[in-house]
Amino acid sequence: MNIEKNVQSPKPKQSIFVFALNIIACIGVVVLHTTLPVYTPWDSLRWVEMVALQSISISAVPIFFMISGMNLLDYRDRYPTSIFFKKRLWKTGRAFLLGSIFCYLILSLFPHLFYGGERFEKNFGLIDFFKRFLTNDINDTYWFFYSIIYLYILTPIISHIVKDKRSLQYLITLLLCISVAVPFLERFGINEIYFSVLFNWPLFTSVALLYFCIGYYIYRYVPLFKHQILISAMMLVLATLSMFIFGLWSNGYHKISGLNTHYDSYFVGINSPFCVIQAIAVFLLFEALEERFRRLSQREIKTLRTISEASLGVYLFHVLVIDWLGVNIPNQMIIMQLPFVRGVLVYSATALAVIVVKRFLSLAKRFLLRARS
Repeated sequence: MNIEKNVQSPKPKQSIFVFALNIIACIGVVVLHTTLPVYTPWDSLRWVEMVALQSISISAVPIFFMISGMNLLDYRDRYPTSIFFKKRLWKTGRAFLLGSIFCYLILSLFPHLFYGGERFEKNFGLIDFFKRFLTNDINDTYWFFYSIIYLYILTPIISHIVKDKRSLQYLITLLLCISVAVPFLERFGINEIYFSVLFNWPLFTSVALLYFCIGYYIYRYVPLFKHQILISAMMLVLATLSMFIFGLWSNGYHKISGLNTHYDSYFVGINSPFCVIQAIAVFLLFEALEERFRRLSQREIKTLRTISEASLGVYLFHVLVIDWLGVNIPNQMIIMQLPFVRGVLVYSATALAVIVVKRFLSLAKRFLLRARS
């Protein structure tokens, strides 16, 4: 019996484009959180601008999932599962826990310095911390960590599936159908009762797992193709415009009666098929730029990598900076009127702080090791 072999596309193991992609995605996450007033629609061009920025940035977290899938689903080629859990689950879980503790202490001790901090004034203590930690009630942007830890737990199983191209295609198809296509059909009038029993498959409702698998599939099985930059750029523009237009439409921008009372985030959300297309387009675009990134000097690549490695810290703490600005900087100031500029400045300040602290800790560790020897 002939068995089809999966041929790996000639792509380098260490890709530089991932550093740049990681930075762009991290900036996108911060911009998503400087445009949160979009969730209270009001009749203003400022709100329309925020819908546009959300449409541009919404694939940021899906891209993080894709990068993780690309890097991790072949971990068995490099080290055993015990090392994988130590390198990834422990490292990310520790950062998540320490970040939660830091945010909880800061918000509890200085509640009036941060937007929304007043809810931490009462019930301060260990029990309150664990209640909030278990329910994502310390920093709600930490939902990403609950999702990525779930993916890490699944990785030893999925890593066997991805070795076979057709099995991975089958898995991705199921995830697309259940996590993306079914909600899309419901948006256009098909009653969810027709899906809720027949397709009640919890594993396949995970859109995070979809992006995780797609990232690996593209990098492992999709060879670089002709006009990849142009095609992916066109996909990116069309998907972004579609999200923007449908985002306005679904919130009543076309109605004479005015906007909806509550923001409808479906079309400009990670379960939207347009977001899936956007995330794939961004990944393909940066992947196609790999040769150009390789022309950078070693110093430039090292700088890119250093900034990229600050992304975890930026994700952990940027909301504190945003919430501090919300209380301490008047709304009339120009930085508060320009959410994109504010997002870039918050990212830059947080990334710089993370890099400085990491450098200080590295130097302190070296000093202690030398002192002991």
